[in-house]
Amino acid sequence: MTSSPYVDEAAFHRAALLLGLERGEDVVRWADDAIGRDPAAPPALMEISTTDPGDLTVLRQQLFEISGDGESAGVVRRLFGLVHAHLSSGRRSFADTMTVLKQLRAFLKLDRELNEHLKALGVDVALGRDGAEQRVREWLRQHE
Repeated sequence: MTSSPYVDEAAFHRAALLLGLERGEDVVRWADDAIGRDPAAPPALMEISTTDPGDLTVLRQQLFEISGDGESAGVVRRLFGLVHAHLSSGRRSFADTMTVLKQLRAFLKLDRELNEHLKALGVDVALGRDGAEQRVREWLRQHE
């Protein structure tokens, strides 16, 4: 793993690609911008910059070379912020948002308390409990 200011940003983009929150074009644009600002940027950024934006596997592999395994709490908060932005803008439906939250729990290493909270919200929604959707929306709103 490269120790650099790019670690969290790469982890964010890797997870966002995995969850379908970003497109390959977004990641290539980020790499291009980073290379333009920093000639000492990690070599993996050059690889990302020259990768076909549709080749998500290669993009995630190169992002992994920068970020390593796992995501910081700050990265996870940013992901929730993106989930919230997609829901509140109408880009993603509530049902799709719940799918993304379920995938987030499955694919990322979350702390136990956060994982259990998301699980409980998901169960409430699945069982159709009163106010469940509003609780999810309010919880996501804190990550704006």
